[in-house]
Amino acid sequence: MRSFTFLLVFIALSGCQSTSPQQNNSTSIEVEKQRAEAKRQVLDYAKADKDYKRLVAKFQSGEALNDDYDAIIKVYPLTPAYNPYGGIEIKQKDLAFEAMDNQDWSSCLAATKAILEVNFTSLTGHFGAMVCHFESGNRELGEYHNQILDGFIDAIWRSGDGLSPASAFYITSTNDLYAFVQMHGFVATGQSLVYHEQRPVDAIELENPDTLEKNTWYFDVTAQFRRGILDDLEAR
Repeated sequence: MRSFTFLLVFIALSGCQSTSPQQNNSTSIEVEKQRAEAKRQVLDYAKADKDYKRLVAKFQSGEALNDDYDAIIKVYPLTPAYNPYGGIEIKQKDLAFEAMDNQDWSSCLAATKAILEVNFTSLTGHFGAMVCHFESGNRELGEYHNQILDGFIDAIWRSGDGLSPASAFYITSTNDLYAFVQMHGFVATGQSLVYHEQRPVDAIELENPDTLEKNTWYFDVTAQFRRGILDDLEAR
């Protein structure tokens, strides 16, 4: 995180000096070199992708432990496949739930498979796969995705209690944030962004539709902000 903070400070300060054209050119080259080095220290795509695939293999072989759930939700946002805005997952989620409404289990399974091929940590992907495998008569795979889903929910609970910005839940996507809320029987009624020790935290206002009880849960969305900033830099 030190190198990431350096990157942001360096970018903010790099345009403040007045220099000659030759100095500007030399400075620009140096800025780009240091920016690239800072980004390299923050994200090592090749290593993260290798670690992610190794962990997925453990889940697929039934060898994953609690530590592996904790590890994979931290490493996935560092991989090249991660999209902080949802991407393929958003489109396929809509297709999966439309297929559920139509009781088209094969289409539902195709959509959830597409989600999990891109993001094995997706709560929505495992939930949809669980439901549609059960409904199509494949109890074994339904139980498998149920177990994986429970494991990822437990991993989020291990990251914090969500009752304050200091103890915010760690979450990797807006999609999973709202899935987590809904899977606990709440409806999100509001959202605001706060900061704790310079980390961005989503404050989500909740309501229990049965009791009308209101509450607020906090989610650490650092992974999304960090990747969004770095992706923007890479596009320049």
